[in-house]
Amino acid sequence: MIQEGSKLVIYGSTDVGQVRDHNEDFIAWEPQLGLVLLADGMGGHNAGEIASELAVNCIKEALQDVLQPDMLASNVINFADALREAVIYANDEIIRMANERLECAGMGTTIVVQLYHGNRVIMAGVGDSRIYRLRNNELTQITTDHSLIQEMLDNGFITEEEAQISASRNLITRALGIADTVEVDVIEEEVQNGDTYLLCSDGLTDLVVDSEILQILLLYKEDLQSACRELIAFANEKGGKDNISIVLVNLQEAFSDNVGIDD
Repeated sequence: MIQEGSKLVIYGSTDVGQVRDHNEDFIAWEPQLGLVLLADGMGGHNAGEIASELAVNCIKEALQDVLQPDMLASNVINFADALREAVIYANDEIIRMANERLECAGMGTTIVVQLYHGNRVIMAGVGDSRIYRLRNNELTQITTDHSLIQEMLDNGFITEEEAQISASRNLITRALGIADTVEVDVIEEEVQNGDTYLLCSDGLTDLVVDSEILQILLLYKEDLQSACRELIAFANEKGGKDNISIVLVNLQEAFSDNVGIDD
């Protein structure tokens, strides 16, 4: 799935991996809104795939209501607040469905979202799916994992090497659908020509380390489709123990004050 325009080139793919029998990840983008989303669901009876798709659709729905031409022209929108509230709305809807449908009880999902506007990108994250930025041949992790391992790393209890092989690395401390309230990390930064952003589920990062991700992105930086294919293939070669989802976004030129990309 690929979308090209004068400002953004977007390519994304999701793969079941080598172990799971179904895919609970969900990816989407709305170029006209400058919106990119990735969710990694969890829960019994295949409810994880319901949670991830519901989260993405709720966030799109909420932001479509806000990012109307008349609202944009008024210059009254706080994009960071709008994105945060959209993610909170998704959390509310996941909990509502889990309470109404027995087969959805206990379902939840991670989420990472990008909203491009003007020359900036606003990013939100809950859980351990990640957003990276490739700029000037350097790869930087933008989001922070909401996981037990990350807390242990932050407090100096384990090393990066120990974290990579820990049996606890998939225990997350924050997700949509887990509690009535959710804390959403929101990050905003200025974009530059040539930036490439990577959104991914932990099916990639649990198996492929940052240096390997960088190597593949640099090798295929002019071909997002091949970069995505090679990253997924490499994770599968290393065992593919989880669903693997990736969205790559490349900025072709500086943004003006409108949202998203030109048609």
